[in-house]
Amino acid sequence: MCMRNTVYFLVFEWKHSAYVLAPATLMLLALFFYLSGTLYTGNYPWYLATPQEGHGMITLLITIPSFVVLCTILGNRRSLELAQIIDAANGTALTQAVTQMPIKHLLLGCLIGFLYATLVNIPGNALNFFETNTQERSFIVGQCLIWVFLGVLLFYRVRVARAFREASERVPVDIYETTNLKPFAQIGLLDVLTIAAGLVLSTVQSMDFSFRPDNYSKALIILIPAMFFLATYPMSGLHRRMQALKQAELDKLGKLISAADKAIDDAAMHKLEVLLQRRERTSALPTWPVDMAIVQRFLFYIVIPPLAWVGAALVEFAVDQFIG
Repeated sequence: MCMRNTVYFLVFEWKHSAYVLAPATLMLLALFFYLSGTLYTGNYPWYLATPQEGHGMITLLITIPSFVVLCTILGNRRSLELAQIIDAANGTALTQAVTQMPIKHLLLGCLIGFLYATLVNIPGNALNFFETNTQERSFIVGQCLIWVFLGVLLFYRVRVARAFREASERVPVDIYETTNLKPFAQIGLLDVLTIAAGLVLSTVQSMDFSFRPDNYSKALIILIPAMFFLATYPMSGLHRRMQALKQAELDKLGKLISAADKAIDDAAMHKLEVLLQRRERTSALPTWPVDMAIVQRFLFYIVIPPLAWVGAALVEFAVDQFIG
């Protein structure tokens, strides 16, 4: 209970927690790598090709956990704001679901992140932790910390997505007016932005101006599916309901048009034209609670990481051409 209350306080109540804990995490990790001798000896693990790649990896191992701490706190606070908007408009209990933070989920996220780091993300010999030197051990610890932090973040974001998905089954839906449904799209947009920003930040590991796809592949296997799941799942229930309502409306209009008087007089022609226009407008209605502004942001955030990686590859090519 004490731990749960502490987590709740840090995430939702202490307004300065994100801007204290994230820099504190950054400084503690920098101190850890300094004390391990990695920052100044240049004695890097065998699987790093150049000292510059080692510098980039250290920068990654220091910055990503700090970024995750920041996003975990700010993301959950924004989720709470969106939940409160939905509750105020629809009388749901989404706020309570969002603010519940079971410690078992935190521990499960830690465990899965740790297993993914040790079994998938760390090159083979590095798993022999006690048989390696101090510098290599520090890299192992850093990799484990990144994935433990990401495991916690993703577990909480999935939990929030599930809460929004359940709430989407209880809110009223009007296919002609979807303004009150936008928070269900905005919660997904928040997660897409978080993941996209993290992927862009990961380019700091290319300090030797060499873009190595293998350095990114382990993260992409997890984060790309997570991005699309978190973007769509909170509003998938609304999509299903809106599809059903739209089809029912089209069926109703089809019957009215079939039964309408086709005589060539003003009253009959006007009624038929109104029905045809209504059917055309209904056919064009979206079945996702998003507008073009949100769609454009989704696409923009998804495009940012590839652009950053292309930029890194172009820098590598330019440096090779200049040196060569």
